[in-house]
Amino acid sequence: MKIVIPILFYRKGGVERVIISLIPSLLEYVEQIIIVLPRNDIEYFKSLMPNSDKLIYENFDFYPQSFETKLIYFYGIIANFYKTLRLNYIHRLFSRRIEFLRIEARINQIINRYQADHCLYGMTNRISPPNVKVTLSGIIYDVFWQFAPLTYSESYQEPYNEALKEWLDRADLLFTISQKTKDDVLKVFPNATYASKLKAVPLAGFVEQSHPKSDLVKSELVTFYFPSSFGIYKDHLTLLKAAMTLAKKGLKFQIVFIGKETDNLVSGNLQLSQQSQTQEYQDYLKECTRLYRENQEIFESHIKGLGYQDYETLQFYYQTCSSVVFPSKYEGFGLAIAEAILQGIPVIASDLEVFQEQVELYNCPERVQFYPRGDADSLANCLEQFILNPIPRLFPEDIPNKVNLWTWKDVAKKYVELLKENAGY
Repeated sequence: MKIVIPILFYRKGGVERVIISLIPSLLEYVEQIIIVLPRNDIEYFKSLMPNSDKLIYENFDFYPQSFETKLIYFYGIIANFYKTLRLNYIHRLFSRRIEFLRIEARINQIINRYQADHCLYGMTNRISPPNVKVTLSGIIYDVFWQFAPLTYSESYQEPYNEALKEWLDRADLLFTISQKTKDDVLKVFPNATYASKLKAVPLAGFVEQSHPKSDLVKSELVTFYFPSSFGIYKDHLTLLKAAMTLAKKGLKFQIVFIGKETDNLVSGNLQLSQQSQTQEYQDYLKECTRLYRENQEIFESHIKGLGYQDYETLQFYYQTCSSVVFPSKYEGFGLAIAEAILQGIPVIASDLEVFQEQVELYNCPERVQFYPRGDADSLANCLEQFILNPIPRLFPEDIPNKVNLWTWKDVAKKYVELLKENAGY
């Protein structure tokens, strides 16, 4: 099996972590993987991947001299015509079409060059699927624009829904990262044919033990760790409210946030980018600003917002924290839950279905404590009980005896089994 994996773009954080965990695990089961990236991203991506003769890197630069070249050139003439007429909307439509045709043609060139038999997209949100003559598959992470507790306009939702339907129509197989995500897709597009294409394969935790960074020192305080980029439905605010309650009781602890814009979130410099077009965003920032102004000393003494960090720093806090806390109101999976469980770290989490799926997958109900999502008082009570009676981390040698192991090797093996089954191997 030879797989082409186009990565048009990806967000550093959870999606990147999935891709760089899945690809090395797939290498054991396939003959070759051809990763297609923007030229400027190749060296960075290579630094995250193992050295392997099975891994090949290509870029999206399009080679001319083909029928596709002429078609793209024709579309370019039309696009420029509409631009001269200042019909900008139509110009943008043709420009997007040109870009899609270039990418599609390039992917087909690479498939033909390496005689690949599979094309797997590492992300499908708002990305049109290419026409290819090999097995086409992709990963669906969530349906946040429909089910996250935010009010998105129809014009915002439409391109996501259109792209999702294109994938459901054209792909041979689609992997969802949880059963809940599969159910959500089918709520939007209930169709028996689509249901047969969707395969729920849960993600796994990334558990590589990195060397401690020399400039980081383990805190002696009880440390609650939430590794997640800012997003309103990630609900950092409920965790902050709970922290204020505990600090005013004189309890000793710290909370560490890692992820994009978490440094802004806890510094009073509230200029956040995600979900900024929603009313909930405005209300959220007002509440965060009020909380910060009224409790600035507590923020400074009990809360760390580190922003986006490298993997060594991310792993340092996994290795040294007392508990992982995950307060989200919506998730497609929630990777930090699996990563905590597989590293023996006790978890406090909101009662989302996807989190409960993971507890069932790993069979570890005693390692995860749930509270009603959005309930700051209940979360504060959970945190207080942990501070007073900490649940110890598991020693590495004890983890296999306490949880059912589901690793990236298992994920990759399942992907390959399903791809072969679909192809009739």
